[in-house]
Amino acid sequence: MHDRYDGKYLKTMSFLQNNTRYTTTGQELKSQWYEHIEIPGKLRIAFLPASQKSGLVQVGDRVASFDNGIRVDFRPSVNPLLLLTADVYAAPLATITRGLDSLHVDQEIIRSEEWEGQPVYVVGAKAGDTTSNQLWVDRDHLRLVRFIQAQKTGKGINVSDIRVLNYKEIEGFEVPTEFLVLRNGRPFWREQYADVRINEDFPPGTFDQARWNDIPIPK
Repeated sequence: MHDRYDGKYLKTMSFLQNNTRYTTTGQELKSQWYEHIEIPGKLRIAFLPASQKSGLVQVGDRVASFDNGIRVDFRPSVNPLLLLTADVYAAPLATITRGLDSLHVDQEIIRSEEWEGQPVYVVGAKAGDTTSNQLWVDRDHLRLVRFIQAQKTGKGINVSDIRVLNYKEIEGFEVPTEFLVLRNGRPFWREQYADVRINEDFPPGTFDQARWNDIPIPK
């Protein structure tokens, strides 16, 4: 993935993200975020409406969370979708390998499989293993189509099966515009992108924690 697209992938992307959270009682809860991404390794999410001044900034493997304009948390974190749908094409190989290690993906296990009628590579799990952390990559286009992640909770283990959907060509680049998360086999979360903008310049300080309150949301 890295070798095919190194130096040829987009540099920045911004978009409106429409979210749906599916509750156990059958409700669909809607929300919106606005995101800026600079590849590799930078992500800014503003929770809308912007007046609440809440969201997060991620630079590398550190993420800062904001509530009402104030930083309330700062911790190490690897965002699997940022790593596997963006950074993987541009970040140094050592960074990608370190990120996969942090996500507990066994890079020594690689096999061929079929997914929705298309050949894929599976990294991190043997055939029949549906709970180990693993990524599924379209063999022909070398792009992520699925990521499975198991996480411990106070009540046991949650297995998130993330489906990467609806790749679209935008400004000459194939980018995913929809993600569906199944949690323990049931729909839990959906992200759908709108107004995707490629390789536009961002305001200075977009990923600077100290300037969280200064960055406008594009109209």
